[in-house]
Amino acid sequence: MPSARPLRCWSAHRLPDAWLPSYPGVREHEPLQPHSWYGIGGRARYFLELADDAALPELVGRLNGDQVPYLVIGAATNTLFATDELPGLTIKLRTARISIDGDAVSVSAGALMPKLAAETARAGRAGLEFAAGVPGTVGGSVFGNAGAFGGEVKDRLLHTEVVDPLGTRQTMTAAECAFAYRDSVFKRSRDRWVITSATFATTSEPPPAVRARLLEVQKHRRATQPIEQRSLGSTFKNPPGDSAGRLIDACGLKGLRIGGAQVSPKHANFIINLGGASADDVLALM
Repeated sequence: MPSARPLRCWSAHRLPDAWLPSYPGVREHEPLQPHSWYGIGGRARYFLELADDAALPELVGRLNGDQVPYLVIGAATNTLFATDELPGLTIKLRTARISIDGDAVSVSAGALMPKLAAETARAGRAGLEFAAGVPGTVGGSVFGNAGAFGGEVKDRLLHTEVVDPLGTRQTMTAAECAFAYRDSVFKRSRDRWVITSATFATTSEPPPAVRARLLEVQKHRRATQPIEQRSLGSTFKNPPGDSAGRLIDACGLKGLRIGGAQVSPKHANFIINLGGASADDVLALM
């Protein structure tokens, strides 16, 4: 009798992300809601928090080499997690170093912009007061050329440290970042690059004078924006010569509610989470 044919094995090829569960610190099926300022989110298939970016070059190089998708977040103040589960690896940067050397202020990507504004004001370094009105982290602010009340990242950035898809650290000047209104080269064509730190130019002024301007930014923000409620900040870019909030208000949409999401009655360019809002509620208002 002929011998029986051997069973074929369909597990001969490992999945490209099969190594992630054993990577130090990685958690599986991590709920994203606690990591989102908006309070909305599904899960991350794999999730890793890093308080130090030393491991990033090797990690990013391997993720790209294995074609594993990844997303780098900070405080997620401008991110809507709109899927049940994000594929690949979600990396949360919690780096928070701030150092001042003369006119130059270097800060890690995971540091909050209001913290940067407060620390530089305390040291008598002027020029970053606008950062008090930007709720996100430095990395996200460089990525989107964040700004508030007349100031933008591009106005003060000297250079930024990045990790490219091959896992190589590079330094990019402000000119190489190709900043535009709420835009940068990272948004347009380098979304797999990871920003790890930024260095800003400041000038010397008495700390009370710098702090007074910082407090004015905070006061104006409290008076005009719904900072006491969860939102993603400004939802739409302002068109040339006008403001998105005014146009939305003119359409009679201020206060419009779908589910747990609402166009803010205080500022129409903000969509707030009244409690229990879903990503679908927010997207329906957009």
